[in-house]
Amino acid sequence: MSDMVKRVVVLGAGMVGAAIARDLADDAGLRVDVADVRAEPLERVAGRARVGTVRADLASPDAVRRLASAYDLVVGALPSVIGLETLRTVIQAGRDVVDISFMPENALELDPLAREHGVTAVVDCGVAPGLSNMMCGAAAARLDPLESVEIYVGGLPVARHWPFDYKAGFAPWDVLEEYTRPARVVEHGRVVIKEPLSEPELMDFPDVGTLEAFNTDGLRSLASTLPAPFMKEKTLRWPGHAELMRVLRDSGFFSLVPIEVAGQKVRPRDVTAALLFPKWTFEEGEADLTVMRVRVVGRENGERLAHAWDLVDRFHEATGLRSMSRTTGYVATSVARLLARGGFRRPGVHAPETLGALPGVLDGVLADLGARGVRCRGTVTRLAA
Repeated sequence: MSDMVKRVVVLGAGMVGAAIARDLADDAGLRVDVADVRAEPLERVAGRARVGTVRADLASPDAVRRLASAYDLVVGALPSVIGLETLRTVIQAGRDVVDISFMPENALELDPLAREHGVTAVVDCGVAPGLSNMMCGAAAARLDPLESVEIYVGGLPVARHWPFDYKAGFAPWDVLEEYTRPARVVEHGRVVIKEPLSEPELMDFPDVGTLEAFNTDGLRSLASTLPAPFMKEKTLRWPGHAELMRVLRDSGFFSLVPIEVAGQKVRPRDVTAALLFPKWTFEEGEADLTVMRVRVVGRENGERLAHAWDLVDRFHEATGLRSMSRTTGYVATSVARLLARGGFRRPGVHAPETLGALPGVLDGVLADLGARGVRCRGTVTRLAA
């Protein structure tokens, strides 16, 4: 990184945004501010890291534009419902950006706008999507032809509590998005739409136990950027959670279509969120874990190989940071540092697999994660022809 201190603003002081701000603040080459409309999370992160705080309504494009213009680099950690508009606004402000929003729209459609403004934007830059994409991109750069991509990932509480056996390590509203957004997989070279929460299967993970995996829309850009004829991503939860969520969804509790109740129009999902989210909130110090398995199969120099990575991470008592905040946030901070020091400069909107295909990028991100206690084991296995 050059001797000039770079000014960075993190948009959002939630669980992941706070982890991002705290980690970037440890870098002497960066001056970090974090912005949010809420005072309490700003005060909390400022009490734990050398960061400045900015009160701003980040749902307002004008506010985002004014804010972004004052910095060299923007890191977006906002809910999915405002992700695309925020990204568009930052690009129009001419600022490079790393974003983790699980937006329903295709962020790559903003590529021409980013090129026009000379902006380098890396999107979906969390653990999955994000690190998983980089792994797939790195494997795809070595394998020809590609045969298959499989991603299994989930964040969950260490202790199971009836009835949900779940608590949210990121914005709970985005969890409901996972359970309702149509899931895209690739079968025989074609994108196929499947129902979210469908095709559950049980899987065993060392030092964790048995988890269930079900379809969600996690492939995102991989469905169009990689030529593998078979690709899928499944979310991991404790067994039984998916069936309960299917019951709620199919009974209408996740619907966004207003219904009339006692003379008032209400959206069922708003009521469900008000009831569920307090029960899905981690208690102070309550332990969580993140589990991810990525497996990419293809041929390298004529030999059939499987490139695989396994990650299991747990709540970090020393910092009080949840595993999902760490695994998601530290991928974003690694890439943010890469952009800040000029290690990746290519105007346009880029999916993480683009970076993963570049020599040394995945190794650098994994080294950054390892230095922060997030371990990931990679293997290459020879397969029968």
